[in-house]
Parts: sequence; C-alpha cells; structure tokens
Amino acid sequence: MRTIDGSGSDTGRTRLSVYAPEVVPLSLCDYIGEPACVVFFSGCDNACGYCQNSRLMKASEEHLIDLDVIEESIKRNKLISACKVTGGEPLLQPDALAELGRFVKSLGLKFGVDTNGTLPQPLKGVLPLLDLVSIDVKTALNEEAYGKITGTSNPCVGKVSESLSAVFSSNAYCDVRMVVIPGVNDSGEVIRSVAGSLRSLGYEAKACKGEASFTLAEFIPEFAFQEEFRKIRNPTSDELRSLALSSGLTNARVTHRVLGFFQKVA
Repeated sequence: MRTIDGSGSDTGRTRLSVYAPEVVPLSLCDYIGEPACVVFFSGCDNACGYCQNSRLMKASEEHLIDLDVIEESIKRNKLISACKVTGGEPLLQPDALAELGRFVKSLGLKFGVDTNGTLPQPLKGVLPLLDLVSIDVKTALNEEAYGKITGTSNPCVGKVSESLSAVFSSNAYCDVRMVVIPGVNDSGEVIRSVAGSLRSLGYEAKACKGEASFTLAEFIPEFAFQEEFRKIRNPTSDELRSLALSSGLTNARVTHRVLGFFQKVA
C-alpha cells in the first residue's frame, strides 16, 4: 500500500503496519537524560519469568496499527527530545523499527531502542539510526544460567555477546542493564562474571569515553510474569549499590524505586 499525502499526491512511500499496542507520550525515566515518548512493540523471542511486560510477549492482531498513526502522534508531541522503542523485542520488526527511526531522526529527535541482544544482524542494520541502545543482560553469559531465566532451550548467549560487541564499536550510547533478582542472579560471582564478559567485549573503552554504562535495576516482583518470581522479594537499594561497586566497571549505576531514576556509584 502506498501513502497519499494531504494534497492527494502519491508520496511513493510504502505504508507499514506494526504490532505496537501502546505509546506513552512522555517519560522521564526511559531515555537517559532526555524527555522521551516510548513506543511499545509486541512480540518477544524470550519468555523471562521476571518480565514486567508479559502482555507484550506475543504479537496479536489487536496490536496491529499503521506506523503512520504512531508517527503522527510523535510529530505533534512538543514535549520530547527523544523517542525510545521497547517491548517485547523491537528487533523482531526491523523494517518498522528502521522506518520509525528515520522518521524520528528527520524531526531532529534522538532515537533509542531496548533489546535483549539476541538479534545481532537486525541490530547492526539499524545501528546507524540509533543514539541509544539499552541491552538487557540477564545473568552470567553462559547457556545454562541464561536458559533458566529466559525460559528458552536456546538462549543465544553467543548472539547476545555479538550484539554487545557491535554496540560497543558503534557511535551509539550503550546502557547495559541487568535486573537483579534475589536468589537468582544477585551473587557477587554472577556480577563479576558479567563484568568480565563486558570487559572482554570492549565495554571499558566505551565507558571511559562516557558512551556506556552498566545499570543494575530493581526486580519488581508484583509485576512478574510467572508466579514463582512473584514470590521473590525485591532487592534493596543498598544491595544494588554493593553489587554495582563489586563489578569494578566504569560508570556503574543503580536504579531503584527509592532512588528515582539512575544513581551513579562508580
């Protein structure tokens, strides 16, 4: 389908539909340092038990919308300086993500994406459009530990490493985020293992330039996808700070409800 502008002229642009059930017009906590709108894409290749957005795991027909509608809402929004796409896993819809990115950049806004890192090739394709990439690292980068959290038999740890390496080599800011779940991935051993993997992939060189951060985020049990995770307590802010310091990484941060957004600890 081709898009017709207000004068009746054919713009030559193919209209895209996207599985995107929600747009938050203004957020002060999703894009580092910028007031942003947040677009939620649905569909995910993981099934993490702690997921806060489990309603977005599957893309359903009721989520389908013309991308033009989302773009028009962004164009009318005078309160923002950035747009962040989250999910779900946005890179499962790479054409729509790239088209939205080009539109956002044409407005002079910054563009960012949340990803679990399992789709390095689509990520590399859209990287030139991205100012911010937030990559979720679930736990130590080994297949067994990752599989327990992601709920998949093939957790694609190698692809997560490939995605991290690609972003560390790019011009985009990279925020590596890890949700800390007591009794699951909150040991100093796990944090040090993750930190070692990040160093080997190029994190420190980028962080020392002020272009990367390592963020430990509070697990919020009441919103978890699986009941077994809803029975786990949330970590305290002091526990997060201690773990962040133990990582030894440059620009380590924590985020917790009692602190607000990000607090730098190292």
